Formats: sequence, C-alpha cells, structure tokens
Amino acid sequence: MNILAEKGIRLTIDAEDFLRDHSSEELIQKILLFDKPLVSKEDIEALYKPKQSKVEVSPTSYIPLAKEYSSNIKFNHSLDVTGKSRTKGEVDNFISHFRNRFERISKMLRRSNSVVSAELADLKRHLNEKVRVVVFISDKRETKKGNLLFDVEDFSGSFKIVISSSKNNEKIMEKAKNVLIDDIVAITGKVLEPYIIAEDIEWPDLPVVRERKRAEIDVATVYLSDLHFGSRYFLGKYLDSFTEWLNGKGEMKELAGKVKYLCVAGDVVDGIGIYPNQEKELVVHNVYDQYKMFDDFIENLPDYIEVIVGPGNHDAVRRGEPQPALGTDLVSADVTRVGNPSSFSIEGMKHLMYHGTSMDSMIANIPQASYMHPEKVMVEYLKRRHLSPIYGGNLIVPENIDYMVIEEPPDIFHSGHVHKNGYTQYRGTLVINSGTFQDRTDFQIKQGHVPTPALVPILEMKAGRLHTLDFKQ
Repeated sequence: MNILAEKGIRLTIDAEDFLRDHSSEELIQKILLFDKPLVSKEDIEALYKPKQSKVEVSPTSYIPLAKEYSSNIKFNHSLDVTGKSRTKGEVDNFISHFRNRFERISKMLRRSNSVVSAELADLKRHLNEKVRVVVFISDKRETKKGNLLFDVEDFSGSFKIVISSSKNNEKIMEKAKNVLIDDIVAITGKVLEPYIIAEDIEWPDLPVVRERKRAEIDVATVYLSDLHFGSRYFLGKYLDSFTEWLNGKGEMKELAGKVKYLCVAGDVVDGIGIYPNQEKELVVHNVYDQYKMFDDFIENLPDYIEVIVGPGNHDAVRRGEPQPALGTDLVSADVTRVGNPSSFSIEGMKHLMYHGTSMDSMIANIPQASYMHPEKVMVEYLKRRHLSPIYGGNLIVPENIDYMVIEEPPDIFHSGHVHKNGYTQYRGTLVINSGTFQDRTDFQIKQGHVPTPALVPILEMKAGRLHTLDFKQ
C-alpha cells in the first residue's frame, strides 16, 4: 500500500481488502504500470490470475509401478449423450422420454411368482384378489386418517393405492414414506373397487448377491470432483500438494506410484453466471482462462496417468441433464472427455460417473437424507436405478432415450456436487463421493453446510482397498 501511495496511486476500499489477501511483488508491479489515479477491485482482479505452480521433481529412486502398464479403458458410448442429442423439447420428446424410462425400469421389476401381475386397466377383473402392479407414481398425499394415498399410472390407465397407517403395517408405511413422485415401483396388494390396499412396495434395485469386482493388475484410480478453478475459494496450494505427491514427493510413495487413472466428476471450473452475484466470488472472470488453469494442472501430472473428465452444473455446457462432454475449445489437455452421466470400465471394473446435481432434490424429498451423508443419497439412486427420479427437481433435457436410467449395476459409482466426502458398499457396488478442492463458500455458511475439501479417495484396484489422503496437511 505504501509503495503504491508513494507513486500517487490510490485504491478503493474494496481494492485494499483484495490486495491484503492477494498481494505479491508481481501484482504490485502490474498495478504500478496501470495508468489510473484511482484503482478499483475490478481493476486488480483483471491483473490477478492465480497460476498453477510448475512441479519440478529432482531425479530420485522413485519408480512408479503404473508407468509399466498400458491403459485399459472401455467406454459405453450408447449410454453417453455426447453427439447424440436429438430432442427439440416438444411434447413428443417428453412422451418418448418417459415411455423409455418406464419400459426399461419396469423390465427390471417384472418377475414370476405366485402373485398375479396385472395392468391397471384390468384391475376390475381382479376384485378382492391379490395382484402385483408396476406403476409410475404421479401423486402422493396423506389422508385425514393418516393413511398415504398414491395416484399411479401405467401405459393402460390410472388407479389409486392406499397404504394403511395401522400398527401392523409399519414396515410398508416406512417404505411408502420414501417413495418419491415419479418413482417407478412394483406394488403388491388386494384390489378393492376404488383402490388397491398395498401390502408391499419394491424398487427395481440392484441384485442382492453380487461379488465385488477386482482388477488383475496392481494399479490405482484417483477420484476427484468440484475443483472450481477460477473461484476465490479454490484451494490451489492443496491441489499443488496432491500433484507433487503423484510425482513422488511426500509419504506413501508406493501408493502414488500405483496411480494409473484419474476420474473427475464435474465442476471443473467455477464458471460464469451460474448464480446471482457470482462475479464477486471469482478471481478469474473469463471461463476460457478458468479451463486453462485446469489444462495447466493436467500438464503437471505424470504423463502415464490417464485422465477421464466429465462436466457438472458449473461447467460451460448445457445445464440440463444429460450433459454432453466438454468441448476441445474448453479443455485442450490430453484427457478423455465424457458426458454426464457416463459409463466406462477401468481394468474390467464397471464405472458409473455422475456429477450429482439431482442430489439437492433427493435430499429435500427423502426423510433423513442430508448433505452430511451423500453416499446414502447415492444408494437411493441405485435402488431406483435412476439418477434423477424427480421430474422438475433439476433441469432435465427430454431426450427420446432416458440416459439417466442405470442400465447395468456398476462396480464403482462416483459422484460429487455436494462437496462432502462419503463412502459405502451397497450390494457389490463401491459408492464414492469425492468431495472438493474449494473452500467453504458464503452460501454454504448460510446453509450450515460444512464441506470436506482436499480429501482425495484413491482405490487400489487389485486389493480393493480405498484410501482417503488429506492434502491440507
């Protein structure tokens, strides 16, 4: 401040505050060359651009095991919308979208047993009989007597289903409370003339018995999300520590040397105009410059590491899901760009990667769901075999094929979005929410949401061991 004052350069109050947090000799020199008597915060921000520090590793005995192996990645392009979007947003597209969802998920629910399977239009022929119907939940409400009432549909018609609140019905009532609008479920119950009295509710779910898949070679995969390059809250120094670790500096070098793959589940950058007044929380105001920071990060990684990157709701693609891959005009680094969601296998292990934007609506509508445990919300996706069950909860593009259906049970299910690390095992699937490299924002403080930045999950694929390393230390 004194140097600038001596040169006759005055700063606005907010410019002084910004400079206190971001001062450097290089920045001072740039301001001195600025031909203005009064310099604003915006002027300084335009000069300030955080740089990804170049990692220099001196020759050591560090020999990464992963370098010895060729990559083994296979992509299921049929489940990725990139290059395949054909919708015009017309009524016919919405009809095709929901018919496709119902057809594919209802197949998962069909099974033979002693209970009669019926369509809703045929229920009058089954009065006082027990039936099993596969239905789409169009409405859900509580009656004056405390029962739950569902309005349901299938291709043949509509009907009503009652879930009694009686004491001997607690198990199904608990299930019913977790049913969401737009869920596709199988309901078993007795047919009365105006409605079905429900006795059980089933989601499509994953198979109960399924072995955990392992890789044949001893390599590891890193899972990242929500880097938010360009944000004033971006934790670049911790990401630098992670990059240095991958290059053989620090502890657990053996694990670092096994890292062959790195998956990024969206929100690569903070973006522009994502929410009101976002510009106040940016230090880089050009989205191309934000992606250049990501390219610089990739350039510092060991060249034998394969990087797979998908978009999120902050990235510069369409906001509605499914999202196509990031363009080469945005990310020019040597990475594999995929859509959101995307399906691929690494070393024979099936991966489902989804940024997780619909978690907000899921948490708002499922009892006991919270931002503290994103892994539990991810299990709810797997139960429903769908990544965005509630229509209208977040933006959905009505493609003729519903790319959000979980066609095949994944070995690894990886998400982000909520900036909170979370892990669990569910019916043979390893569930990973990979946290963030962004510090707690003002919005998160107002919401009482506490993120877990710079905690990186790393999976040893042969042993099946999941590590979480803390790069804040």
